Amino acid sequence: MIKITIMQTTFPTKEEITKEYRGLVSAISHRMIQNPEIAKDAAQEAWMEILKSLKTFKGESKISTWIYTIASRVILRQAKNEKVYSTRYLSEYFRNGERESPFEQEADKRRWVKEMCDKCLTGILHCLSNQERLLYILSDIAGLSSRELSMIVDDQESTVRKKVSRSRKKLHNFLNEECVLFNPDGNCSCRMKKHVVGVDLPSEYQKLKKTVKDIHFFRESRQILAIKDHLA
Repeated sequence: MIKITIMQTTFPTKEEITKEYRGLVSAISHRMIQNPEIAKDAAQEAWMEILKSLKTFKGESKISTWIYTIASRVILRQAKNEKVYSTRYLSEYFRNGERESPFEQEADKRRWVKEMCDKCLTGILHCLSNQERLLYILSDIAGLSSRELSMIVDDQESTVRKKVSRSRKKLHNFLNEECVLFNPDGNCSCRMKKHVVGVDLPSEYQKLKKTVKDIHFFRESRQILAIKDHLA
């Protein structure tokens, strides 16, 4: 008699999914949407939709692709009114008047500088269209492949790859010219330069300076700048 063993696919539990993906969904919303309250609402709506739909997951794709597809759909809907800025506008905006720190204590100053730099990073990403920004964020923060991205946005893999490449080049050129963190020897004259250079930042910020040229800059900055988790 021949015994046939049927292999059953084991799907991750709600707790496992929450541990691995909740923070990433929050980070994607945070970078896609400038208004913190709208970003928080979008992250919460996306996560609720993911958990509600979990029972429908059949394993026909990677769980990560399935999760980011739902999150992308919800966050893009919430981001429909996001403005897209030219790099020229961003350059002029960041140089418009020097900011003064509202704090005297060193720890408060460091926290404030981190928060302001974090806002700048989200603002810089808005030189990209909503879909370009989403693709870049999913590639950089979530580390998704071109194939996974093409499935999420329902587009050809070659097209997605080109869009991410163009976005990466555009951001690199802007940061190289305008951001003292990205290029200490560049022409940065933004309103925060004095504080970024002058404040004795902690070791994790020094790590940011070392990793900033890596293609996963925004993934690293998520940890180093202690971005608030909208789903915590």
